[in-house]
Amino acid sequence: MNEKENGPEVEAEVTDPKEKKKPIWEHIKDSEKAEVEELATEYMDFLTKAKTERVVSDLTLEKVSQCGFVDLKGGSAVKRGGWLRHHGKLLGLFVPGKEDPLNGFNLIVAHGDAPRLDLKPKCVYEDSGLGLLKSNLYGGLKKFQWLARPLAIWGFCALKDGRHVELRLGEEPGDPVLTITDILPHLDRKVQREKRLADAFPAERLNVLANSKPLPKAKEKSAVKGALLKILENRWGIKEDDLISSELELVPAGPAREVGFDASMIGGYAQDDRLSVFCAVKALLAQKKPRRPLLAVIYDREEIGSYGSTGAESNFIMRLAAAALGAVGKDPSWNNVQVALAGSRAISADVEAAVDPTFKEVHDDLNSGLLGHGPCLVRYTGSAGKYGASEAGAEYMALIRRLFDEASVIWQSTLLGKQEEGGGGTVAHLMAYHGISVVDCGPPILSMHSPFEISSKADVWMNVKAQKAFFASA
Repeated sequence: MNEKENGPEVEAEVTDPKEKKKPIWEHIKDSEKAEVEELATEYMDFLTKAKTERVVSDLTLEKVSQCGFVDLKGGSAVKRGGWLRHHGKLLGLFVPGKEDPLNGFNLIVAHGDAPRLDLKPKCVYEDSGLGLLKSNLYGGLKKFQWLARPLAIWGFCALKDGRHVELRLGEEPGDPVLTITDILPHLDRKVQREKRLADAFPAERLNVLANSKPLPKAKEKSAVKGALLKILENRWGIKEDDLISSELELVPAGPAREVGFDASMIGGYAQDDRLSVFCAVKALLAQKKPRRPLLAVIYDREEIGSYGSTGAESNFIMRLAAAALGAVGKDPSWNNVQVALAGSRAISADVEAAVDPTFKEVHDDLNSGLLGHGPCLVRYTGSAGKYGASEAGAEYMALIRRLFDEASVIWQSTLLGKQEEGGGGTVAHLMAYHGISVVDCGPPILSMHSPFEISSKADVWMNVKAQKAFFASA
């Protein structure tokens, strides 16, 4: 070829496809913007109240029960819907459809747990005239983010006589809060500043400041510890040994808040993954007479690998499918359960990493999600490429794309960062184990796994719209 025959050689212009994409706010009508604000208010109220996975389950169960859902173990006729609960945390929901459940369910799974600090079974001690509590890490968190900030304690103690004692402190007006102290910058050079970040904040130093007054006229050396134990006994009827059979969680104190001069964003603890829980329940309750039967599951323990009887590693999805089959008069045999699950379609509803303009270098520009641009469809997660990934098939991706586009859902195709920057996973692979077609999908958020995660009000609204479209699909 020569220049004369084919024209001058021109260098191809490379553009960022994200530059031309408009945020949701520029696509929606004023009436829809009002819906966004109304939904955001409801969501922030939920986020403020749901500080533990048990409370997430409790609030959800209360809501669906008010809508006519019945206990699938109770033998009652299921008209509106049914629920199945395990160990007070794991919750499954069922809505019958027009089609035979043996042809499969439309399923959304999310998780109600979040990174936090738990108290150790033996946690109360005294040092330097202060009462302290020893904590234990739960989930992937940056330890330094939990220092020198107000903390609340939520949870309960299971007593030997069978009673459960609820314990909550730090959320009500006038409540004292707890905290974890940090070293002053004048003295931190050797203990923190000259160390690697991972070494500068040892987990065993995340000790909670609990009290400072000693027992009056006490003769024993641990008078401050004794005073703390006396507070626990007088206020909640808890003795030191009872802490061994307790679930006490330290979480950021205070409500969810609007963020930004324009109040367009939401800041709060545990949006990973309670944002997805809220949206899934909202979308499920919007379905009155769906074509396909519907399931929604709120799992526990996702942040620590999904192990245990309340995690997605358990056989709960099989039990829920069997209960759903039985509720509509189908034989809940092992074979029928497997057939129904293998014919199911699922969304693993989990939040995704939004591009942080301060740390753009960890993202692949072509496959990254922007805050306020809709839920992220994540074909596969994993680390170091596709290692440990559960990958949605091309046919299933095409189906979800079509459903979203037909419902005018604004969405993004994303991956979790660059290949060698880290990685992560969801419960998708545990659904795929049963032959379920599954893909990850959820809103992008900033500061994930921090005590104050950031979401977009518009993304919350659009995510509900996406999940409604999925649930309503034939």
